[in-house]
Amino acid sequence: MLYLGVSFADATIYGTIDAAYTSTKASVGSNTSKKTSIGATNNGNSAIGFKGSEDLGSGMKVSFQQEIGLSTDQNDATYENRNSFVGLSGGFGDIKVGRQYNIAFSNVIANDPMGFSGLNTYVAALAGNPNRTSNMILYTAPTFVPGLGVQVSKAFGETTTTNASPTKTNDSTAWGLTYTTGGLYVGTTGETVITTATEKTKNSSTTATYDFGVAKVGYGMTKTVLGAVDTKGGMFSVSAPFGPVTVWYSTGDVKASNGTAEIKTNGSQYGLNYTLSKTSYIYIQAGKVDANVSSFTSNLAANGSGYAIGLLKSF
Repeated sequence: MLYLGVSFADATIYGTIDAAYTSTKASVGSNTSKKTSIGATNNGNSAIGFKGSEDLGSGMKVSFQQEIGLSTDQNDATYENRNSFVGLSGGFGDIKVGRQYNIAFSNVIANDPMGFSGLNTYVAALAGNPNRTSNMILYTAPTFVPGLGVQVSKAFGETTTTNASPTKTNDSTAWGLTYTTGGLYVGTTGETVITTATEKTKNSSTTATYDFGVAKVGYGMTKTVLGAVDTKGGMFSVSAPFGPVTVWYSTGDVKASNGTAEIKTNGSQYGLNYTLSKTSYIYIQAGKVDANVSSFTSNLAANGSGYAIGLLKSF
């Protein structure tokens, strides 16, 4: 166990408050539902966090982060433990232990103009679910080649095992390689999760983006294989700044197949951000998802559309 005591002078308090008027419509078969609400829509929802580091000398540092997701639109005391880790870094690289973004997360959001929200959340979650992982040890190697990043991780499902049931369900291992130079970013990741005593889930992601200055374009792919079910997702994105306004568009699809039947789902999303300050902006976004439903049962089998108008403030 590592005990870390810090004063407020050693820590940074930060957060994001996001509130939007949102209208959505979803349909499955002949059933259609509509909903209007006030809530977080953009860039990962509202949160408050504490982070900092302590210089140990000789190039070594101890770091920490504790982030809590918040529900700001109603008094329901909804809290979510987000990133929560302690780390040690030096010439050997960087090691973090706790709940944190898994390796695929940064690779996937590199292609999302909205910061892992909307369509990209949908595409990624149904084909790999790259987000946060609990009970994880994450190692980031030092930079040996300019622009090249290397990461590996091990997470523990904390499943009680016996002689009759030795499988460590939800244990996972992952790796990631990234390369950045100028306006180019390329990344690829892989993950293996022990699903049952006889099955493992294989997740992967590949992303490439290029910032031309006048516009940034990107394409990302995700894939999940579990037994006979193969789920693939892909998304193209483009964003362009015009003074304080940034306009963006993304389109993608997800295909799920069990070997005998297939569901194809495609979606598109577009919007704009209007910058008010370095820490505040207004946004408008809209989009839709269409599913080609077959006899194969899947949570892809839904059609939907919606729009949101919101204000995001970070601190």
